[in-house]
Amino acid sequence: MKTDVAIIGAGHNALVAATYLARAGLGVRVFERRPTIGGATLNEELWPGYTFSTGAHLLHAFPAQLVKELGLKEHGLVALPRDEVIYLRSDGRYHSNLDFDLPNHLTARSKLTADERTGLERYDAFKRDFLSLVRRYLLTVPPTLDELRRAATGTPAAKAVELATTLSLWDLHDHFLPTERLRERVVSEASAFAANPGAFSLAYSAIDWPDLATGEKGPWGFVRGGMGRLPAILADLARAAGATIHTDSPVQSVVVRDGRATGLQLESGDEIEARLVLSTADPKRTFLKLLPPDAVDAGLRTRIAGLNSHVSCYKFLAAIDELPQWQGWDGDPDLPHRGAVQLEMNREAITRCYAEVEAGEAPARPMMSFNPPSRLDDSLAPAGKHTASVYVYSAPAKLARGNWDERKEAIAERLIDQITEYAPNFRRSIRHYELRTPLDLERKLALTDGCIWHLQHTPELLLGNRPLPELAHYRAPIAGLYLGGAGQHPGGEVSGIPGHNAAQKILKDLHSS
Repeated sequence: MKTDVAIIGAGHNALVAATYLARAGLGVRVFERRPTIGGATLNEELWPGYTFSTGAHLLHAFPAQLVKELGLKEHGLVALPRDEVIYLRSDGRYHSNLDFDLPNHLTARSKLTADERTGLERYDAFKRDFLSLVRRYLLTVPPTLDELRRAATGTPAAKAVELATTLSLWDLHDHFLPTERLRERVVSEASAFAANPGAFSLAYSAIDWPDLATGEKGPWGFVRGGMGRLPAILADLARAAGATIHTDSPVQSVVVRDGRATGLQLESGDEIEARLVLSTADPKRTFLKLLPPDAVDAGLRTRIAGLNSHVSCYKFLAAIDELPQWQGWDGDPDLPHRGAVQLEMNREAITRCYAEVEAGEAPARPMMSFNPPSRLDDSLAPAGKHTASVYVYSAPAKLARGNWDERKEAIAERLIDQITEYAPNFRRSIRHYELRTPLDLERKLALTDGCIWHLQHTPELLLGNRPLPELAHYRAPIAGLYLGGAGQHPGGEVSGIPGHNAAQKILKDLHSS
């Protein structure tokens, strides 16, 4: 077989890239190791009648521009808007960005002092200046930090960049927000990445910023029918444009001859000749497993091996007979179920969690985001029943004591106990449950270390440093090999942006050659 572009993987980024490349007239073949497409964007019926998005469960970073260019809505994509988050404390009080004046809402606007309101306004202005600057580069090759600084010169963003590059995140919060309750309200920012990273980690938030020209935001919510509906639509679009998708076709290696990628060797023994190869696998899998060891400099391999994928997460999935009765919630009984409830969100809890992760231990009380997608999409569960999708973070890729297979049931029981402290009916409501550990995520989804973003989003792995400066332009240091997975700018989430940007880079290079 011979083609213009051979793509490794059939996740959403691969399918986005395949569609753009095929629409440009190129021959495109996509090779997926599993019998199904979608990568980490998939549906699974874990128990009869209960359908789960077992990888990514929320669509919130797909830019409006790509939605329009691809024609996703016209081809059946429906996003069910998820409401805001409630940050629930163990004492029953809570924070929310929704403004309702209830006794247990600690930071309702009516309760804030003049100094607190001013602090929030100044912090919002900082984020607006900083993220609007970063947003310019979302759908293009990312800038270096020096290029970002030059672009900010003479604008309010210059001060924002200075603060973001000189302060830790919690120091930034202290700088703007005068009270502990306001700082607790925003403490979830970057909490999935590290304890108190550099404030530059906020640059990743630009992935959700509206289009600067139109003000439009992409869809935000659960995909009707589950997240697997999105890659199904993307696959139809790619095939309609002329791309061919091969499932059950695991790639053994990228073929490199005379310093150039010339195709793929499949595990079946077949060799696919291609003018260009696009890998949407994570950088460690691409460079350390799919490329011959002598294809790139040993120093580059060492640096890639050292990139941060070891901070992972788990996914707790449950079929439940009734929705949680959150202790301390004093508003509309249905409101928390239309959004997400986050637990263990304070500096002490976050610091303790990451100390345990660095020690190779499953955190005793991890942070959680509890979502019941079936509340908004009744196709996911039998009538009167529900699905619970709980994103639990963070977790070490490997345990210092024992292994994930040995300890997962005990850890799952501990998670159930923790949630039940906040919602006393939770344990008795569980009909079935499953915990997906970092090891499960690695096995099932081919994610190195089970890292759902391919690499973490700490400051040193953003913009022109993602995944390394010499790889940030979606091109490997091997002629003909391109990179289009979540390890590239702007990072993880279900955005399609790395796939789009890699495709545009390929088309630009072909046009100029």
